[in-house]
Amino acid sequence: MATVVLKNVNKIYQGGNQAVFDFNLDINDKDFIVLVGPSGCGKSTTLRMIAGLEDITSGELYIDGELMNDVLPKNRGIAMVFQSYALFPHMTVYDNMAFGLKLRKVPKDEIKRRINEVAHTLGLEQYLERKPKALSGGQRQRVALGRAIVRDAKVFLYDEPLSNLDAKLRGQMRSEIARIHKRIGATSIYVTHDQVEAMTMATRIVVMRDGHIQQVGSPEEIYTHPANVFVGGFIGTPAMNFINGIVDEKGVFTTVSGTHKMNLPKSKFTKIKELGLVNHKIVIGVRPEEIYLDEENIVRLAKSQIEVTVDLCEMLGHESNVHFDIEDQHIICLVSSKHKVADGSKLKVAIDLENCHYFNAEDEMNIFNEGYIPNANSEEEVKEETEEKVA
Repeated sequence: MATVVLKNVNKIYQGGNQAVFDFNLDINDKDFIVLVGPSGCGKSTTLRMIAGLEDITSGELYIDGELMNDVLPKNRGIAMVFQSYALFPHMTVYDNMAFGLKLRKVPKDEIKRRINEVAHTLGLEQYLERKPKALSGGQRQRVALGRAIVRDAKVFLYDEPLSNLDAKLRGQMRSEIARIHKRIGATSIYVTHDQVEAMTMATRIVVMRDGHIQQVGSPEEIYTHPANVFVGGFIGTPAMNFINGIVDEKGVFTTVSGTHKMNLPKSKFTKIKELGLVNHKIVIGVRPEEIYLDEENIVRLAKSQIEVTVDLCEMLGHESNVHFDIEDQHIICLVSSKHKVADGSKLKVAIDLENCHYFNAEDEMNIFNEGYIPNANSEEEVKEETEEKVA
């Protein structure tokens, strides 16, 4: 078993700058966990605390049930793959992969067996006598992966290992890492700012922002039920669209300036009403694929039609991104390229409000979260409370 548990982990640097806040996560044996978020969200700091390269200010880290806070990195049973590859330039590929094993006094025959096996898996057999400067970026990253794999570690840590590769190589290496994980079954923790890597590789995703966990779940859970506006906007390509407005007593959603009106499905309006959010600001999150241009869906979704002016149509092959504005909100619609859309043209679009996401504008939380209770007062209530305090 190779479990990793973080309990109330915090990281505070000198000067009081806090990078990670109350990080709690249970990682199961053979999990492939991806920490994802924008630059500066604390994901790499968290990984480095697990590795022992950063001290934990407070909280506890357990690997296989053993407290690791004060254990040296070399004794934690981990292997780490860095963004910069971190290969020794004066050593051959073979010697780079053998280095850690030699330090651990592994017999030469066993070192050779492990390296040959891993080199075969990664397609590195013909490069074993070359030095890193004679390799491409993708080959160097394979060597870094191989060096980690031969250690036969309990836990594999990946710190944005593909960020230095071009788009095609990143796609190939994503598949390679996922395949290796399935073969060796080691517990893996992977850090990236690329949500495509997170969605395609993870068994569970941890979305982070400003040092806080925003949501933990499977790729499907994160995509189909984002916990808040940030997660909804961060996960998905193209990104989720957001439309601001107010829902009235009849279940009609009106955009902020009153330009557009749409009748909400009964199930959505019922929930909004139950939570007391009628006449409160609501944000509707719309995935680009939930906006339709074809006549059949426009008829089907007649109550959520909007007329728009196209800013730009990007043809991507079998799909196109159609750009337009709803009031001051920039919207992207993902449609089949069989729809011939001209820049500047006016057209009707229909939004599938049944499959959209609904957020309370005050706290930006998904109102369909289990057990969700709004914690924000309406503008009228805030005004009344302010007047009472002043009085």
